[in-house]
Amino acid sequence: MKRTQRNLFLIMTAMVVLYLLLTRLPPPIALGLLGALFGVALLLGLLSLDYFIARRHEKRRRWRQAIARYEKFENKLVKGRWRQVTVLLYFGIYTFDALAIVRNRLAECLIGLDDFDAAEPWLRAALERDLDNPAPYVNLAVIAALHRDRATAHRQMSRAVHLGFSPQTAQQILHRANARADAK
Repeated sequence: MKRTQRNLFLIMTAMVVLYLLLTRLPPPIALGLLGALFGVALLLGLLSLDYFIARRHEKRRRWRQAIARYEKFENKLVKGRWRQVTVLLYFGIYTFDALAIVRNRLAECLIGLDDFDAAEPWLRAALERDLDNPAPYVNLAVIAALHRDRATAHRQMSRAVHLGFSPQTAQQILHRANARADAK
């Protein structure tokens, strides 16, 4: 079982256990538990506000604003005592490590600005946190393709696919990156 499958299984199992627990408890206790879980999620959401604002900027391709928010959130994670509970907020299929996710997203924004030299250290830092996360390998493959190093791009993308990244999506991303490099 690949890591992505395991993570999906864990997420689904947590949801099923929560559902079964809530349906078996008396309604007042179930509502109290649901309220407590909602309160924890709200607190984590407020602590992660910079992350969510950065995601919105990233979707709108406002790279510099996204980078500033991601860096602010990354500093909170590095210096904060609450980073252990952030796993509750980041149920990702590739990794549960919030720092690895944020560092990879920072690199994606830098790639959007064509600042590949600044993006690569963030990707390496993400891999230091979680070597089995395929997302940084995808971005390293994109950088290699944009530098017209097709062998390295293929090797990095193959590593991402081996770790659970979709082969079809990997092929599409690599094709777009190669086309972008050829257009320059």
